[in-house]
Amino acid sequence: MSRPIITKGKTGIGNFGLGVMPDGTSDTLRVLIKPDGFHFVPSDFDDLVLPRIVFDTSNGSKYDLSFSDDGELLINGSKLVTSTNQEDETIGGNKTHTGLMKLEGGLQLISSDGKPYAISVDEEGNLKANEVLK
Repeated sequence: MSRPIITKGKTGIGNFGLGVMPDGTSDTLRVLIKPDGFHFVPSDFDDLVLPRIVFDTSNGSKYDLSFSDDGELLINGSKLVTSTNQEDETIGGNKTHTGLMKLEGGLQLISSDGKPYAISVDEEGNLKANEVLK
């Protein structure tokens, strides 16, 4: 249901609160604001368009949320990137994991000179690193 076009809208203020005629009739006054709160219906927001929403933090920082033309969520104009749990994925930045982490399929670490090493553990729990040859 969409909001009708207002043709002869009226407003009123009194001991009942604040009333308007957003429904396009000239006979009834719908009270929108009363002492107990706001009284809107979903169709009151049919034409509401929010190109972005800005949030303030307690320390005064501002964060701008919006969407790109492709529907991607943007925070301060930058695309939100999350891990997708897909194959061949590179995840940047520093991460902290808490709790138990299980790695299936192996573990590789890259040395400071860029060489990959496969890490394995034997039956006694000893770790071994073998250089991965290309």
